[in-house]
Amino acid sequence: MNEKVKYNNYSNSIIVLSLLFNAPVFSEESDKKEKSQTLEVITVTAQKRVESLQETPIAVTAFTADGLEKMQVGNIAEIENFTPNLVFDTSSPIGGSSTSAAVFIRGIGNTDFSLTTDPGVGTYIDGVYVSRSIGGVLDLLDVERIEVLRGPQGTLFGRNSIGGAINITTRKPYDELAGRLDLTLGSFNRTDVRGSIDIPFTDELLSTFAFSSKRRDGFVERPLIGDELGNEDQLAFRGALYYEPNDEWNFQLSFDHSDIDEESAANVAVGFTPGAGTIGWALATYPTLSPDAAIVAGLKDLDKYITKDDKDVSYGTYNNGSSATVDGASFVANTHQDNFDLKYTAAYRRTKAAFHADADNTPFQITEISNPDYYHKQISHELQFLGTAMDDQIKYIAGVYYFDESGTDNVFVPLHLPTPDLSAGFPAGLNNYADVENSSLAEYLQATWDINDTFSVTAGVRHTLDKKQFDYTQYLAADIQGNPLPFFPGAVDETGTFRPGLSPLVGNGSGSISDNFEQTTFKLGVDAILDDGTLLYYSFSQGFKSGGFVLRYVESVAAPRTFEPETLDAHEIGIKWQSDNERIRVNGAVFYSDYQDAQVTFFDKLGGPITANAGEIDIKGVELEITALITDDLILDIGYGYIDAAYNNINPVEGLSLTLDKSAKLVNTPENSLHIGLDYSLYFDESDIAFRVDYAYTDDVFNDSQNSKFLFQEAHDMFNASIRYNLNESVGFVAFVNNLTDKRVIKSGNSNFGLGFHSASYNKPREFGLAVKYTF
Repeated sequence: MNEKVKYNNYSNSIIVLSLLFNAPVFSEESDKKEKSQTLEVITVTAQKRVESLQETPIAVTAFTADGLEKMQVGNIAEIENFTPNLVFDTSSPIGGSSTSAAVFIRGIGNTDFSLTTDPGVGTYIDGVYVSRSIGGVLDLLDVERIEVLRGPQGTLFGRNSIGGAINITTRKPYDELAGRLDLTLGSFNRTDVRGSIDIPFTDELLSTFAFSSKRRDGFVERPLIGDELGNEDQLAFRGALYYEPNDEWNFQLSFDHSDIDEESAANVAVGFTPGAGTIGWALATYPTLSPDAAIVAGLKDLDKYITKDDKDVSYGTYNNGSSATVDGASFVANTHQDNFDLKYTAAYRRTKAAFHADADNTPFQITEISNPDYYHKQISHELQFLGTAMDDQIKYIAGVYYFDESGTDNVFVPLHLPTPDLSAGFPAGLNNYADVENSSLAEYLQATWDINDTFSVTAGVRHTLDKKQFDYTQYLAADIQGNPLPFFPGAVDETGTFRPGLSPLVGNGSGSISDNFEQTTFKLGVDAILDDGTLLYYSFSQGFKSGGFVLRYVESVAAPRTFEPETLDAHEIGIKWQSDNERIRVNGAVFYSDYQDAQVTFFDKLGGPITANAGEIDIKGVELEITALITDDLILDIGYGYIDAAYNNINPVEGLSLTLDKSAKLVNTPENSLHIGLDYSLYFDESDIAFRVDYAYTDDVFNDSQNSKFLFQEAHDMFNASIRYNLNESVGFVAFVNNLTDKRVIKSGNSNFGLGFHSASYNKPREFGLAVKYTF
């Protein structure tokens, strides 16, 4: 029996078990003097109020700050290794940004960062929605807790949480002077420094300030130009002022700043096929050969730039760089009355970025991508009213939410194209100018009625109105400076002027389009808390993501492509159980989702990325999470996810570079995923030492929606290990190794049959490191 069959038999056994069980927390009591006798009680805010994880009828994986530190989690993307049915990529397949979050939960997400599409998983920092993926690979700076909520969270969390939500809660300031300093050194000249200090100005006014600096060399070489891809160079600050004048009122002002100045995402060439870019380049390179002979000769030349055994070399020579400046601020006011709480949150966030990619990874101009002046700004306001009624039998939350965003994403693409009759090829430049204005207004209400000591019923409703506007100028020219070609008919340029020698890509080259999207979604749940504290629950919830417009074009169209909203009806049955001695926790869920008009990113016949409503998809699966104190010194974590997703119906999408049928697999959706962690501690008079090993298994996965063979990743295993030594309560050391077996796997990529290039981004090689921390 081969290893895969053995594993499938094993995973099938887990599936049967998990029909009964969902969601652990990776933390235990950390008192060095008294060994942990029970699992820590974890509180979450998955329902916008503080409550125990074990009493929350939602599939949630929660991470405490202590647990994140023990697992050596440095940024938000790394929680994917410990969360069932979560995939978190750190670079978008389209473009060269090194800090673009592409998040999928239960098979639902979005691989495109464009301003005219929306993510399928919402990210929230202290309740504030972060709407865009550029700059979305967040540093975990002064984080108290991270909650991953699986399934649609539309009633309470709202915008674009159709697949789920990642809810980040930062740490409140301490009421005494305290501080911490960490230094990490490691492979690739890694040097990370982070610190924080808490200063209580008065008993009522508290403050905390933190910073983080991360630097390491890249791991993909570009020998033809002498630089690297995939490095890290980030600086982040965060601060908060907390004011509590009395028992009834408190206020918090928070602010953050991130400065990212890195090389482009670490992509390498994995294949070339006949496409507009490769054919155009081949015809221009071999003008004396017949078209067929020129194409054959050109593809043969390109083959030598394909990464084979060495996954860490790119032969690209185009612009290299991925920078972003992110600024954010939020203000929260709370008042606590006898039967209700009132909370107001205002927030502002701005991102400026520039990023580039040599998409073909060759020294030739087949397809290069440049986003030199990405800009995004968002403002949001939310008013929440939380209360109880009927002697606390009813708990309710009502609110109003307003969101406004604007942005610019101008894209310039130097490339080669063939003439329509394939008689010649020529260099050209796509000039895509895009501006957006979006707003959203929502009202929501959710209430839970405790019928008796055992049974509760929850009902919720949310009404959403989204307004979107897209202003565009899109034309083809001789180059990305907009110089003319004599055989182009002319188009309206970015100044509104008609210019000969340009070829319009949308209409006459420039225009505007807008639309409104309105939806009401519902939630219904029933749960029971048994005498032993076990929670059983059923929930029905709906998700909604509004439609929009395709931002980039290679093929000429009469009007902008549009796509309709997508919706999700989700059913979930779950259990949360904890042993009487509070040393074993088993949480599990089974779910079924009816995914309608799914928004999926494809490539058209000339290589332009398009978002379209692919069809109807059935998604069903299981999640099982176990945390157990096997002994007072040994803790075990297990997380398992299973997804069975299949197209029920395909909507015809014209002009795709690869056809789609019902056999297609969802992007970033492995059927099985498994994590096992062991943490063993030894305690002494003043010190302690701990050993941790983490194992992760991920099933076969396609990294694009068209199931390209170039981006298919076979099932694989990963191991991490660490040793922690705390000399005393103030000084500690950690030695760690990530990717212990040096396994290299495809994490993302751009497989563009329309233009003929195929690139992939692999995970980092094995890394060793040593960290030291000092607290006071």
